Amino acid sequence: MKNFVLLSALLLLPLTAQGFGYPAALEQGSPMPGMDAVSHGFGGVLSVNVGGMNLFSNPAELTKSNPIISASIGPLILKQSVDDGLGKHSLTYAGLGASSFQAGLNTHSASFALGIAKIRDYTYKGEYFFIDTNPDPVIAGFENLIVSGGVWEAAAGVASVISGEISLGASAGYRVGDINYEYYWHHFNEAIPDSSSEWSREEGEFTWRAGASVPAGNNISIGAVYASKTDNCPSSIAAGVCVGNIAAFSPGFGLEARIYDTEINRAWSANFFGGIHPDHNLFFRGAAVLSSSGGNDPDIALGICMGATVSLERIDISAAFNYGSETRDGNVLGFPDAKTIDDVVTAFTVGASIGL
Repeated sequence: MKNFVLLSALLLLPLTAQGFGYPAALEQGSPMPGMDAVSHGFGGVLSVNVGGMNLFSNPAELTKSNPIISASIGPLILKQSVDDGLGKHSLTYAGLGASSFQAGLNTHSASFALGIAKIRDYTYKGEYFFIDTNPDPVIAGFENLIVSGGVWEAAAGVASVISGEISLGASAGYRVGDINYEYYWHHFNEAIPDSSSEWSREEGEFTWRAGASVPAGNNISIGAVYASKTDNCPSSIAAGVCVGNIAAFSPGFGLEARIYDTEINRAWSANFFGGIHPDHNLFFRGAAVLSSSGGNDPDIALGICMGATVSLERIDISAAFNYGSETRDGNVLGFPDAKTIDDVVTAFTVGASIGL
C-alpha cells in the first residue's frame, strides 16, 4: 500500500487546487486549505478522520480523537500576474492563512470539543494598467483594488457512537468577520481627476454542522458532513472514504468530493489524499485537489498540498505547505480587457497537538 500511495502522489500532485483571487474576493471568499497543519497537508479533507481538528470538519469524528489541545497558524503568500497585451505586470502580497485552536474531551458516553478557526479568506491585491487605443495602443492609467479580512468561527461540538461503531456528531458556532475594500483609479492625463471608493462587508451569524461516520470493513471508513450557509460563506456538503488509519499515523489513502452552493452556481472540489509512515515518529502526507470556484469565472484551478508530523512523546509537531495556480481569461477588476490573469498562492502552516 505504501508503494501505491507514493505512485499515486507522484502522478496526481501536479493537479491540485484551491480557489482564490479577484472572483473569490468579490464573492464568497477562498476556503482555507485545511483548518490546521494536519488537515492542510491533506488538502483540507472534511468528511473523514485524518487527524487534526474535527470540530471544524466532520464533528462525528470527534469520537476518534483522544483528549487533546491543538493550535496552528500560518501565512498566505499570493501573486497575481496580468497580461494586458502591452506587457505582463505582477503584484505579490500576503495574508493570514490557516489559523485555529481546539480543545477536546472524551467521556464514557460522548466526546466534546470547542475551538476557534479561520474559515474563509478574502485577501487580495490587484493592479490593472488600462489601455487607450486612439490612435495607437498605449497604457493610459491604472486602477488598484485592495481587499482584506476573513471569516472566523467559534464553535462547540459533541459526538457519540451509536449502533456499534457508527458515529454521529454536530457542532454549532458563531461566525464573525470584516471584509474591507479599497479601490483607486488614476489616469495619466492630469486633466482627468482620480477616483476612489471604500466599502465593507460584515459577517455575524450563527452556523451549524452535522456529520456521520460509518465503518465499511477492515480499516475502511466512510464519512459525510453538511455545513450551513451564512452571509459570506456558502453551504457545503462533503463525502469521502478513507482506507487505513492515517489519523493514527498509519499508511493510507482516500478520496473526497465536496460541493459549495454559491450565489451564482455550485462550486466543487475533488480530493485525493494519502500518507506514509517511514519512521516510528515521522509521518508524511500529501493531497491532490481539483476544484472550480463556481463564480463568474468558474475555471478549474490546480495546485499541490503536502505536510509532515514529528511525534515527540505527548506532543505532535506538524507543518504543511501548498502551492496553487489559477488562470482566467478576460476579467480583471471587472473589465474584460486583459488577455490572461494568473493567480498563484502559496501557504505554510505550523501547529502542535498536546495529549492530555
